Amino acid sequence: MALATLSIVPGSQSYDNTQKRITMYCQLQLSSPTATYPVGGIPLDSVLLSDPGVTTNSGVKWTDIRSDLGTGYIYQRIPSTGTMMILQVPPSGSLNTAAPLQQIPSSTDLHGVYNDVIGCRATFLRNA
Repeated sequence: MALATLSIVPGSQSYDNTQKRITMYCQLQLSSPTATYPVGGIPLDSVLLSDPGVTTNSGVKWTDIRSDLGTGYIYQRIPSTGTMMILQVPPSGSLNTAAPLQQIPSSTDLHGVYNDVIGCRATFLRNA
């Protein structure tokens, strides 16, 4: 199976341009429900930076990624790798414990993530 990739849902983008920053609002879509989740997360920064409305040479500065359907999937950008990691409660933990969340295994069935509406807000510094 191919590794999972992300794309921006066409037409879902909107932008807020200030003097120093660009904020992009969009929806992300997983490539396939049968794809394999890559260890370390799915490449995200390259997807966001390839959008024609984003004009920056300083990279992604901040993101907020969430399930708009409230599915329970927890999405987080890892700045050091530019990937989106999907996290879950550990099998031995519960929401009542202080156990940290863990990355989903590569064997996870991604149909739920594929059918999720993944909302994303990303901030970039504008080119001078």
